[in-house]
Amino acid sequence: MQLLKKVLNFSAERYLKTAGDLFIYHSDYPGALTLVEKALASEPQDTRAWVLYGDILFCLNRDGEALHALNEALRLNPSLAEAYISKAGVLEVMGRYREALNCCRQALNHINEKRQYLLPSLFDQQVALLITLKRFREAQRVLDKAAQYLDDEELTYLYASYKGLLEQFCQRRQDTRRKAQRLSLSVIDGISQAKIKTS
Repeated sequence: MQLLKKVLNFSAERYLKTAGDLFIYHSDYPGALTLVEKALASEPQDTRAWVLYGDILFCLNRDGEALHALNEALRLNPSLAEAYISKAGVLEVMGRYREALNCCRQALNHINEKRQYLLPSLFDQQVALLITLKRFREAQRVLDKAAQYLDDEELTYLYASYKGLLEQFCQRRQDTRRKAQRLSLSVIDGISQAKIKTS
C-alpha cells in the first residue's frame, strides 16, 4: 500500500511538473489542463495543482471554474498567497474589484521570506485595482509601501507605470473639488445677494 502511494505521488509530481512546463513555456493550455487533471486525480490534496489548475482554466476563459479551483486550494490551505493572487486576477476580470482587492490584502498577509518574489506583481495588481476603484490616495500609499520591500529595479518599473498617472489623477480630483467649492460659494453668494435685494 505504501509503495503504491509513493508511485502515485511520483506520478502526480511528474504530471504537475510537465503541466507547469506546458503552461509556462509553451502556452499549451489544453495539454497542461489534461496533465494537471491527472495530477489531481492522483493527489487531490495538492494545493499547487489546484492553483495551476485555476491558472490554466483562467487562461482558457473558464473563469467560474478557475475561481472554484482556487477556492479549493484556499480551502486546503487558507494561507496560500499564490492562490489569493490568482484569485484576485480572476475576480478582477469578472468585475468584482473589491473582492479582488481583498484577495491582494490576504496575499500580502501570507507572504513570508521564501515568497518575497511575489511582491512586485502583487503591488502592481493592488495599485491597478485601486486606480480602477478611483481610490488614488490609497494607491499612492501602496506605492509608498512598495518602496520598503522592492529593490530599485522593481520599484523603478512600478513608479514608471503608476507614479505620474496617480499624480495626474490626484491633481485632477483636487481641481474638480476646487471648482465645486467655488461653484457652491458663488451659489451661496447669489442666494445671499437675492435675499438682500428682496428685504
